[in-house]
Amino acid sequence: MTAPVPGIGRGRLAAVLGLALDGQLSAGRSAAPAVLEHPWDAWWTAVRSSGLVRPAAGSAGACLPCAERAAAAASAAVPEHPGHGERDCDCHRVWAQAMRAPLADTQLPVPGQRLTLAMLKPGAPMRAIRSRLRSVLREVHVTTRQLTAADCDRLYPDAYGASFVAERTDYLTSGSVQIVVLAGGPDAVAAGAVLKRTVRADLGAGMLVNHLHMPDNPAEALADIAQLAGWHVLEEVYRRWESSDQRGVAARMAGYRAHLGPGHRTAGMVGPQRRYLQDEPAEHRH
Repeated sequence: MTAPVPGIGRGRLAAVLGLALDGQLSAGRSAAPAVLEHPWDAWWTAVRSSGLVRPAAGSAGACLPCAERAAAAASAAVPEHPGHGERDCDCHRVWAQAMRAPLADTQLPVPGQRLTLAMLKPGAPMRAIRSRLRSVLREVHVTTRQLTAADCDRLYPDAYGASFVAERTDYLTSGSVQIVVLAGGPDAVAAGAVLKRTVRADLGAGMLVNHLHMPDNPAEALADIAQLAGWHVLEEVYRRWESSDQRGVAARMAGYRAHLGPGHRTAGMVGPQRRYLQDEPAEHRH
């Protein structure tokens, strides 16, 4: 049986996602690697890019049934989650634990980008939070929508543990959410991530009911806009706020390539293994 390994990690996958989305938006084609050896890495990229990029996958680091399950979910018309039920193997859980383990900021690619997004969750004090957002960033698109369970799976594809996922999905689908696309200076994503932590602390947010989602890196900011506001909205705001700065786009993509480094087509890195309870995520990210 194949021994499970974590894959290339969230930071490098964010770089792959950034190359995919920035490449498509700026030049009409993905600049991301065509092959990711770990099946769950390839699946995550397909899900987070809303199916725009579907890298071929090897089978390194996961058993054959897992590789087949990941490939089938990634190749659906809209990439989907293969389900949160228990499996005979531990391939997906080892990968997911590594993806959701706490990261230092230096382990995420954070090149300059002017666009980010906020999702105000059910029951959140919407007006107060939006006032705080406007004190730092500019609102460029606002919409209200009702999330589905499938939306939650695509927004947090690396969440794991049946109990945690069910609890989180019940919360996020319990009422409407407000989607706010935001623009600012080149540090917009980093500024938004700091603001998110401040707002949560000021509101006494808990581990689950935390009121506000904002992405921690530029690539996932673009992915969130595409999924939650729509690809047409992403194209429009990207053209207005990013395309005019071709140097900035080129520098961001160069930063992603540097973050991937040499040998990014390998099977992945075997990181430290930690024990977790059956349904306990390593961290409640986002």
